[in-house]
Amino acid sequence: MEYRIEKANADDYQAILRVMEPWNMHHVPSPEMESLNLNNFYVARIGEAVVGAGGYRILSPEHGKTTLLGIIPEFSGLGIGKALQVARLEAMYRAGVKRVTTNADRPDTILWYKKHFGYREVGSLTKVAPFSLVDVDHWTTLEMDLEHYMRMRDEHAARRRRYIEENDPAPLAPYPPLLINVCLTGMVPTRLSTPHVPITPEEIIEDAIRAFDSGARIVHLHARDEAGRPTPDVSRYERIISTLHRERPGIVCCATTSGRNWPDFESRAAVLDLEGDAKPDMASLTLGSLNFQSGPSVNSIEMIERLAMRMQERGIKPELEAFDLGMINLAKYLERNGILQGRKYFNLLLGNLNTAPATLGNLSNLTEALPGNSVWGATGIGQFQLPINVAALTAGGHVRVGIEDSIYYDYNKSTLATNQALVERVVRIADELQRPLASVRQTRSMLGLPPVARTV
Repeated sequence: MEYRIEKANADDYQAILRVMEPWNMHHVPSPEMESLNLNNFYVARIGEAVVGAGGYRILSPEHGKTTLLGIIPEFSGLGIGKALQVARLEAMYRAGVKRVTTNADRPDTILWYKKHFGYREVGSLTKVAPFSLVDVDHWTTLEMDLEHYMRMRDEHAARRRRYIEENDPAPLAPYPPLLINVCLTGMVPTRLSTPHVPITPEEIIEDAIRAFDSGARIVHLHARDEAGRPTPDVSRYERIISTLHRERPGIVCCATTSGRNWPDFESRAAVLDLEGDAKPDMASLTLGSLNFQSGPSVNSIEMIERLAMRMQERGIKPELEAFDLGMINLAKYLERNGILQGRKYFNLLLGNLNTAPATLGNLSNLTEALPGNSVWGATGIGQFQLPINVAALTAGGHVRVGIEDSIYYDYNKSTLATNQALVERVVRIADELQRPLASVRQTRSMLGLPPVARTV
């Protein structure tokens, strides 16, 4: 809910008293508060309604005092009190005030002044009328060094922001824009298992465009031959990637270098030699060998190093695929030897039978083990895709979705998925979490990729 802080005007007198009424500070005139000088009052408005107010007095050229401060209770927690306090401190500072006093009787208010503005207790005063808390017979007098506060407040605010960023887990810290990586085809799904898997270059292109228009910014690509089998044929990648770059400028195309179907370096690295519009922005780099139920994915350290070096030589960003902690450890080894550099993007995949199970604990362990300057997204294999997607969303990470990881839309495996539907589901959940989708420009910046002209 948006509010604005303004100087009070002559018509605000009664509205200010109504704000003070829930706090029993509306008895004006009285022995405690003889009058209101509206020239020294600020109000908080939502629409035209006054929902908060705060005043001050100049007692001497260098001494000021804050008088009343109140917010209608239902609008507490929006930061209105702090904004009003800052407005009146700034006004006194402009007038030359160097120290400010105030009187308070509520323990939470006294703590608030000390915590946020550096006040200290300097004495007390006996109340002369039943004002504020009727069962407290005195005011606690507080004083602050206004010059010191104004000199240090930007530094304090910056230190607080840094601390939140470094120590407070999301969602306490602001969410980054969401990256959605959609894995369209993979190596395993066939038309026998699902009619929705895109096979031909034209189908993959159309599916990628639908996913992009639905909110995905990264498309993870596997080519298939005429018989629907996985293929390293660069002519097919060339057609897919160049068309996508032309049809959706700025889309991030990530080509596979998987070792599940062919073991030799030349086949796996062939797609990395494409140039121009057909050059992939990223390429997958699985950081270790593992077993799938459909067969092994063999990735020796030598093969991983060779692929990573070829990507580095070609200016292609690795999409680092990690299924357990050992694979993250290898990424650190590659980085300290200069084979990985700069911003790193990790896909964390959980729930495979032979690697880390799909649990919140394992996701936490993997993310905490990542090297610095890393961006991560996560998915679960099969029925675990949605739970891990949601966990990643709420943890401030990013998501990988797609038919490659699960051909089913639901946990019970009763409904076949489309890539578009999987993307749209994540978009809906992100919207409920008030987490914005990354634009093309933001995506490329977050991944450490060069910008593309005229992107949105």
